[in-house]
Amino acid sequence: MPWKSLKHALLFNAVGTALLGVLMIVDAGVIAGLAGAHAGAVPPLIFTLGGGVLLLFAADLAFVGTREPIPQGMAKLLTLADAAFVIAIPVAMIAAAPLLSTLGQFLLADLALVTAFLVWCQWRGLRQPQPAPASS
Repeated sequence: MPWKSLKHALLFNAVGTALLGVLMIVDAGVIAGLAGAHAGAVPPLIFTLGGGVLLLFAADLAFVGTREPIPQGMAKLLTLADAAFVIAIPVAMIAAAPLLSTLGQFLLADLALVTAFLVWCQWRGLRQPQPAPASS
């Protein structure tokens, strides 16, 4: 369960982000067709590039989540990046409203909600005391 610890939250986020990134790259055309208000409204390249960015972010999450101890500064930075993404999604929804279908709007709203949940899990993990590093 991702809300049990910071490590679980970061790794859960990494897996979900990587899966979404791969889906956006592999099926960019299909997703663009579903999200767009009309044919060609949203170029598939946007989803391909977005998927690449998500894969890089997932790698960062996984890297930080597998460190012992977890670097608190990096974990906070990644959590803040996720929080900024949650804030940016409604702005993008408003700015791109004429280009997005109803399904596209719902997909973005769902993405904001899921990301907000992940921010909550990571923030909760950041507030818990971290175990001391094992001495050698």
